[in-house]
This record gives sequence, C-alpha cells and structure tokens, in this order.
Amino acid sequence: MWNFIKNCEPNIHMKRLFEPFLSYRHFRTRAVDRQNTSSTGLYGFDHLKSPKGFQRFVDEAIERSSELIDYISGMPSSAEIIRAMDEISDTVCSVVDSAELCRQTHPARGFVEEANKASMKINYLNTNHTLYNAVKKAEQDGHLLPEEARRAALHLRIDFEKGGIHLPSGKLDRVNQLNMDAHKLCREYGENIINDPGYVDIFPASRIPRQIQHLLKPIYRLTSGVSKESLGSYEGEQEKGFRIITEPRTLFSVLQLTPDEQVRKMAYLKGNSVPHANHEVLDKLLNSRHELAQIMGCKSYAEFVMQLNMASSPEVVVSFLLEMSNMVKEKADEEFNTIRNLKRDVCGQRCVDLEPWDEAYYTTMMKSSAYNLDSAVVASYFSLPQCIEGLKLLVKSLFGASFDSVPMAPGESWHPDVLKMCIHHPEEGDLGFLYLDLFSRKGKYPGCATFAIKGGRKISETEYQLPVMALVFNFSRSHESSIVRLNHSELETLFHEFGHALHALLSRTDYQHFAGTRVALDFAETPSNLFEYYARDYRVLKKFARHYSTGEVIPEKLVKSLNGARDMFAATELQRYYSYLYAKCFAATIWKKLCQEDPLSPTTGTLLRTKLLQHGGAKEPADLLTDLVGDGIVRYHNGGIVPDVTSCLEDLMTKAGI
Repeated sequence: MWNFIKNCEPNIHMKRLFEPFLSYRHFRTRAVDRQNTSSTGLYGFDHLKSPKGFQRFVDEAIERSSELIDYISGMPSSAEIIRAMDEISDTVCSVVDSAELCRQTHPARGFVEEANKASMKINYLNTNHTLYNAVKKAEQDGHLLPEEARRAALHLRIDFEKGGIHLPSGKLDRVNQLNMDAHKLCREYGENIINDPGYVDIFPASRIPRQIQHLLKPIYRLTSGVSKESLGSYEGEQEKGFRIITEPRTLFSVLQLTPDEQVRKMAYLKGNSVPHANHEVLDKLLNSRHELAQIMGCKSYAEFVMQLNMASSPEVVVSFLLEMSNMVKEKADEEFNTIRNLKRDVCGQRCVDLEPWDEAYYTTMMKSSAYNLDSAVVASYFSLPQCIEGLKLLVKSLFGASFDSVPMAPGESWHPDVLKMCIHHPEEGDLGFLYLDLFSRKGKYPGCATFAIKGGRKISETEYQLPVMALVFNFSRSHESSIVRLNHSELETLFHEFGHALHALLSRTDYQHFAGTRVALDFAETPSNLFEYYARDYRVLKKFARHYSTGEVIPEKLVKSLNGARDMFAATELQRYYSYLYAKCFAATIWKKLCQEDPLSPTTGTLLRTKLLQHGGAKEPADLLTDLVGDGIVRYHNGGIVPDVTSCLEDLMTKAGI
C-alpha cells in the first residue's frame, strides 16, 4: 500500500490493545439510501454480496486508480493533481477499510479469508514516481492552492518519502520489503491474539466470584482428575470449574474481582504471555522496523514515526513524560504505598510486596469500601438502551441533530445484532452513518474500536460524500437478565468511542485524506477523552441514566461516589503512553474553559463542531486548539509541541484533595 494511504484513519480504539502495531486506513463508496430496501452488499457496497465479491472490488479499485494515474501523468493543474490523488486514496481505502472491518468482525470464515486476500492485493502504489513527481509539482505551486490543498501536498510528499521513494533503487527495494514484512507481522500479531488468547482452568467453581461467572465457560472434571469441557449433563461424580479465557475484558474482570490471589496470578501470567507465537513475531517486527529506520537515516524507529506528530521527536516525548512524572510522583508513591499496605492488612505481614496481579483487585476493594459501591446497583442505572439514549442526548443538545436507527438493506449487515444509526440535522440533512456492533461473540475482535468504512470528502460544489463508521464493542449478555447493563467504566468507554465517531461523522474536509480522526496520532484521542467527561457529569447523566425496572433517575449521591471512586488513584492512572496523556491534558483544558459551565449548551456544541471536529486533519492541531479555547493550551518545546498541563494537574489535585 502506498504510504500516503497508510496514513489513513486509525481504527482508533484498537490502539488500546495494539498501539505499537497500529495500521492506518480510509475509504470511499456511494452513500446508502437510508430508506433503501433493495438487496445490496456488505456495508452498502454492491460488490460485497458474497465473499468472492472482494475480488471484483479490488479489481475495480485498481482499474480506477490506473485511470487516475494516467490522468495525473499528463500533469494537470496542481489543484487537479491533489483532487485526483485524493480520489485514488479514497478508492483504494474503500477496499482496505472494508476488508479490515470484515476481518475483525465478520462471523463467516469465507468473508474473512477473501477480505485478507483483498487487502494484501491492493498494496501496490507506494513506489509510483509519476505520482511522487506530481505531488512535488503541486507542493512547489503551493502559492496557487487553498490552504487545505497546500497541506495535502506537503503531507502526501512526506508520506511518499517515508516509503523510501526518494532512495536509490537498491535501498528502495529493501524498504518495500521491510514495509511488507512489517505489514504481515502486524496482521499476524493481531490474528494470534484473537485466535489464541490463552486460558486457565480453575477448580473448584467456588474460587470464582458469582458476579463474573457469566463471563466464563463452565467446565467439569471427573473426580479421578480427568478434565472435560462442558457438553451437557454427565453421570457420575464430577467437579465443576470455570475456564478463564484471558482476552482483555475477561482478564480485567478477573483481576478486579477475584479474592483468590493464585487465580489472579495464573490468569495474569497467562494473559500476558500468550500467544507464545507472538514472541517471535515481536522480535522480527522490532528488527524490521529498526532496519527500516536506519535505511531512512534515523537513529530509531521512534524518531522515524514521529514526523508530522505534534511532539515531533522522541526527545520531546521523553521530556514531557519526565515533567509529568515528576509532578505526580509524590502522590503516585503515596497511592502505591496505600495499596500495598491494604494488601498487608488483608494477607498479613507475609505479603512483602505488591504484585502486578494485585493492583486492580485492591484498588477496586478500596473504592468499593470507601464509597459503598455495589456494582449491580450501579449497572442497574446503565442499561444499554438508556446509554444509547445518552448518545442521542449529546447529539441533540450539542449539535441540534437526531441520532436514530435507520433500516438496513438486505445484505448490508454482517450480523443480526448490528444496528445502523444516522445523524440527521433538520436543516443540513443526513450528516453521516454509524454501525453499532455491540456484543461479544466468538472470533470477533476482542476489544473496543472505531472502524472507518467511508470518509467524508467534497465531491463537487453541491455534493459531499457522507462518512460511514462502525463502533465495535464486546459487551456481555448476562445469563441472568435479558437487559444488558453496563458498569460505569463501560459507559465511559462507550462515550469515548462515540467521541471518535463524532470526530469523523461531523468533519467536513475537502479531502478524505484529512477526514475525521486522520490527524496527528498525539492529537487523535482529544475528542474521545473530552467526551469521557460527559459520562461523569451528573447534569448529563440525570437526563438518561434511569433504573432499568423502576425508571428512577440515578441519584446524585451515587454519581459523586462513582466519580470519587474513579479518582481515588488518579496519579497512578495518569502515567500512560504519551498520546493518551497529551489528549488528557488537551481535553482537561477544553472541558474547563469551554464545557464545564454548561456542558450541553448548543453554544458549546457549535464551538466544538465548527472550531474542532469539522476540520479533521485539515489544519494544524495547535491552531485548532488555540482557536477553540485561546492561547495557553499548547507550549512549544525543543522543536515540538506539548500540552499545557495546568488544567490536567489542577483536576488531579482536586481529585486528590490537595
């Protein structure tokens, strides 16, 4: 795949599991008529009515791209070059994005296999010198272009060169091979996690707390010690146990809620050591990336990938992290000692230190004790239908639009559980479409993620290609209730992912190359972190969080307890990978200066939309942030840009009671 198309939309929340192995995507297609009832293909693409349709989908994308390359080779005007380049990107990304979503979520193996073939077949344009020379011409003529077109020319040229197109042929061939190797290794890494998450068998069943048993698989063993999986009723004496599949969500629940330290230890060690096949994958990937960076004249792969990010260099990242770490160190050390002392109180002085599998359990215990929280009571106010109403509330209050379910054409969906939603503005019409794939199932991508299907772009003076996205979650259906209920952390995740979706659905860029979350990676998490605040504000929650059976509005006291418990170990939680910390700082400033006084104000929504969300990556992140809240939200340091930490630290100190 050519490098400027590699700079497509990240499948945003996949970063939470696969941050070091992130790939990029974007797209094109026709918009599906929201009332269409005629048969169509997957995601509304007519070609994808069957798995083999991916072959024709790829072939047509290649044919159209070739036509556009021929057009560009005639060296039309710079504006026409950029427009044609964006259409190539849009055409190719329509295949790549659809294939990626299909690979991660489709229950039919045939579709998954053909999607795999399609995404590999279309990786072919990164060494086209005709396109590279045309982009350089457009960049040289930048004074004749609008601002977004100038920015596109610059980014396209840099992306081409990150693919090594400017290198001698021998080095270019090696760069191409290394990029292809890395692409395959990243895919293999993700597939291994899905296919081999690992498991631990626990006997007897009483070692597993009742509130998480529905997440696990019952197993049985004969008293002689022979183990069998549960296939129905058995005769004779058997002992019941549970199989813990150590995928992320289940593993976290086990670590949070299981009193038995040995169970936590076994689950933690298994979950953090599998798949064993990935040990070799990681070694190969590190070697490939290091060699790539060396060929490109960089000291490290980190230096190589920092181009076009706000931080600009590893040195800026390290200095920022050290600054933040020093500011919270005293409080973080205090929190660590508190957790360790609780373990010693519970287990006795024989417990010398806090182990990695202990932290989630003891912090959860302290939070529940300090704020008298019952997880079942909390979840009773967050039934999934009511949480979706919360998303509708945000869209209506902030942007004056509706967010409603719309019918899908036969063949459009990949699973009966999938919903299709439309954001519709009474004056502007449909703004974009969003698929919701909410529930866990075998073989599905195990985390929470935002997937692109189609990016917005200006087609003509009167026509705009509407964005289409998919939100993928893995909420569990309890065996004890037909009503799915979320915990507060899951609600925050839902709002976080919806922030990414809004960034894409409300962007109105000229080029899909900049649509939605196609921004610098250390800026991309800003809207999503901002919308987490809405999941914690009582003024917002009281409008949709109601008891699933009585209809009672969530008590303010309970929300205060939830937020208090959440913030008990804020200094410890603050210490992450840097792009999330950047976003946390930006979001804290935006919330304080713009949203806190009246979070659901239409004025607030208008500012968020017109000064931030609608621009996607078409403007520099620092300019967008400054235009939104004024000077002071960013600082310039050692050739890079870092967030102002004042609001974030004030928030932390308030939570810590300092």
